[in-house]
Amino acid sequence: MVAEWIVPLAASGSGALVAAAATDAWTTAREGAERLFGRLGRRRGELAGEWLDEDAAAVEAVSGAERDRVRAGLVPVWQVRLADLLAEFPEAAEELSAWAERTRAALPAAEQSWVQTNIAGRDVYAIGQGTQNFYGDRPDD
Repeated sequence: MVAEWIVPLAASGSGALVAAAATDAWTTAREGAERLFGRLGRRRGELAGEWLDEDAAAVEAVSGAERDRVRAGLVPVWQVRLADLLAEFPEAAEELSAWAERTRAALPAAEQSWVQTNIAGRDVYAIGQGTQNFYGDRPDD
């Protein structure tokens, strides 16, 4: 079972990472993500770098609404990858959180609004384009 704190942290990191693709923030975001995965071994870092390059190329190849669709499709992929990283190496949580915050801060205004994460209490996490995902127990009314 995945620890409750992993899902929102992985969601936050994946949104920031994907939003950085095709922006001036990409190089720094990519290096940080590759470094995080590299904590699991050199080959894992290299593999993450390959995934990052492929995904950035997919985002760069399109524009407008199609770019938003490509990004939206990549967010859950990176959320799973980051959740797996945290499940395997929970000590990376603080580093991942700081990296995600730095990445979000470096994003251009349009991408900052795309990756907006709204947190209500501990149970609701909404990421980009109005999609809401509920995690944890819902309180009884």
